[in-house]
Amino acid sequence: MSTNSKKYHSVRDRRTQQSLFRFGSDRLIFIICILIASLFWLLIKLSVVYSVNYTFKVSYNNIPPELRLTKIVDSTLNLNLTTRGFTILKLNLFDDMENLDVNLGNYSVEHKGGIEYSIYTNELIEKFADIVGVSENDVKFSRNKLTFEMEKTREKRVRVVPEYKLNFVSQYDLYSEVKADPEYIVVYGPKKVLDTINEVTTKNLVLENMMTDQSVKIELQNPAPNLLSYSHKEIILNFKVDKFTESNMTVSVNLSNLPYKIKTFPSQVKVYYRVAQVDFNEVRSHQFNIYPVINNMDILQTNKLQLKFISAHTYFTKTARSLREVNKQKQIERIKKLIVED
Repeated sequence: MSTNSKKYHSVRDRRTQQSLFRFGSDRLIFIICILIASLFWLLIKLSVVYSVNYTFKVSYNNIPPELRLTKIVDSTLNLNLTTRGFTILKLNLFDDMENLDVNLGNYSVEHKGGIEYSIYTNELIEKFADIVGVSENDVKFSRNKLTFEMEKTREKRVRVVPEYKLNFVSQYDLYSEVKADPEYIVVYGPKKVLDTINEVTTKNLVLENMMTDQSVKIELQNPAPNLLSYSHKEIILNFKVDKFTESNMTVSVNLSNLPYKIKTFPSQVKVYYRVAQVDFNEVRSHQFNIYPVINNMDILQTNKLQLKFISAHTYFTKTARSLREVNKQKQIERIKKLIVED
């Protein structure tokens, strides 16, 4: 190939590459312009004021414990909202615009008598406008008030039973009983249901590696939340923990309160005990009461066996017979009297 031909092809290739580059750049610039135009169009549209409608399904929470919600008369509520597109987009993306859960503790509840109660929606308008950031004039509900029915319930004072599992560091343990605060709560509900309840329990609590005092807030379990309510939804459990040590002490067997005169062998026993270190120097022998249990013992049969044994016993040497026979006869007479008395 000649030199002129090579130059020709090289120039032609460069022109082709430049043409493709200009075409690709033009297309990219066109796409960017479209995106910018679309963004400005969207911003313009979102800044426009719109009027939109929502329909809420109404529910209630934080019912007074002495009352029970039995019926929602006005179960739906329509909302007409006038605001900019930015606010509407935010509500649709981040808020539940289908359900309206009304906290009765935040509103004035009107009691018309009987079982009928209601709240006025103007209070809802104030709170909704404040949350959304619009004027109250831009919020309109389809009802002036929401009506529902509640019945008074019976009440019963019951004990709280804590449910827990404790795992301690070696040598540590509970120093005293676990205290619930409060120890009793009031349960509200229908009489038939209350008659079956004598106590309420906490949710199960698990604590690991315990070696210090702890106070833990724990929720109460409600077996029938639709029928029952509590004066307290949660309580505090107080755990007092201490380090323990082991020791022992020799204690005499106590025979003072027995109806019979008996002897034990041995007369003293060694007691092994586990005590909190804070109380170690306070332990005394009189704090332990060691005594024989004779409730199931047949004293009459025991005396008869003892009489039979002593009567049959003989001493082999003349000296032993002369020294001990008298005492032997005294013991026989004593036991015979006991048998007769029994």
